[in-house]
Amino acid sequence: MDIRQIEYFVEVCRCMSFTKAAENLYISQQGMSQSIKRLESELGIRLFNRTTSSLELAQYAQCFLPYAKELMRNYHLARGKLISLQRINAGQLRVGIAHGLVNIMPANLFAEYSRDNPELTVSLSEYSDFELDNALAESKVDIALCVMPVDESVITPHHVHHENTYYMLSEKHRLANLKYLNLPELKDELFMGFGPDNKGHFVFAERCRRAGFEPKFGTFSQDMNLIEEMCRNNMGIAFYVGDPDKHIPGIRIIPDQNMDWPYETAVCTNRGETVSKAAKRFIEIMKNW
Repeated sequence: MDIRQIEYFVEVCRCMSFTKAAENLYISQQGMSQSIKRLESELGIRLFNRTTSSLELAQYAQCFLPYAKELMRNYHLARGKLISLQRINAGQLRVGIAHGLVNIMPANLFAEYSRDNPELTVSLSEYSDFELDNALAESKVDIALCVMPVDESVITPHHVHHENTYYMLSEKHRLANLKYLNLPELKDELFMGFGPDNKGHFVFAERCRRAGFEPKFGTFSQDMNLIEEMCRNNMGIAFYVGDPDKHIPGIRIIPDQNMDWPYETAVCTNRGETVSKAAKRFIEIMKNW
């Protein structure tokens, strides 16, 4: 029995068709049938009841299927961990970051890590908030700067960095000269954001509902530079995380009048993996963030 036979068996069960399963896995139907027959022979059981018009799971297949799925899950998990270890041993630390961290990402700490670990190359990849959580859980990155909250049964936060969220308006906007903005008074405004793939979208929508209205989004984009440019051209109100005193040409950064708006980013690893020495060094430096 090999992992390919298990994969074929699980796919046939999912499709309830040898033909469709073979197409999905890019093999011939004959090759699929022979693989399943070998598996049945090795197990000494019949997995499928075949007729000219249908395919049914035999009792043994129903029993075997959950174990086969678990074997596949563990195989892919182990393979991902081996690939991760391979890359670290080859001198690469894969770091995932959430979209929009450009304003608060501690470039000085990244530089310090690179200077202290010249044998390593830091590979940075951007993801939406939920995509990043999944990438870490699936071992596509070794360490991640995740937007909180995260599923701590899967992900381990090692250090949490706190910032505040602000409104970002064009200097041409009618509210641009105010010292504070009051959320209930923004019910007729148009907003811009990263979209529902990001956690802040739901936080803001819930705040608006508590203020008595449903927010209207005119634009979604994962590109912070594009959002800034659209904001500069007075196409709506956007959001800013970072230093509120930062000068951005053509843009005003204004706090909410009545509440702090916390934005928490955590340095995280996969709970199911042993943290490598390279990742531990990265975490220690990032604790200065």
